[in-house]
Amino acid sequence: MTEIVLKPELIKGLQKVLVDYEPENEDPILAAQYLSAVVGSIVATSGIPEKDQDDILNQLIDFIKYVYGEQRKAGTSPMNAPETTDPQSAPDAFGKWTPK
Repeated sequence: MTEIVLKPELIKGLQKVLVDYEPENEDPILAAQYLSAVVGSIVATSGIPEKDQDDILNQLIDFIKYVYGEQRKAGTSPMNAPETTDPQSAPDAFGKWTPK
C-alpha cells in the first residue's frame, strides 16, 4: 500500500476544487461532507465484492478517526500550516493505511 502524505497544499487544493464546484464549500464541514460522499461513492462503485465493502468502509472510518486524533494531539491543522515547496522541510506524514 502506498504511504499517505497529508500536506497543507493538498488539503487547500482539494478544498479549492470543492469551492470551484460549489462556493458554499468554503465551509470546511460542508467540504468534509462532500469528501465523505465521494469516499462512499468510490467504495460503492469500486467493483470490490459487496461482502468486503463494509469492512473497507469501516477501515477508512477508523483511519479518519486516527488522523483526526493525531491532528488534535498535534494542536495544528494542515489547513493553517505554512506552505512549503521544499519536501525536506515538510511536516512528517502521520499515517499509512493498509487494508486488514
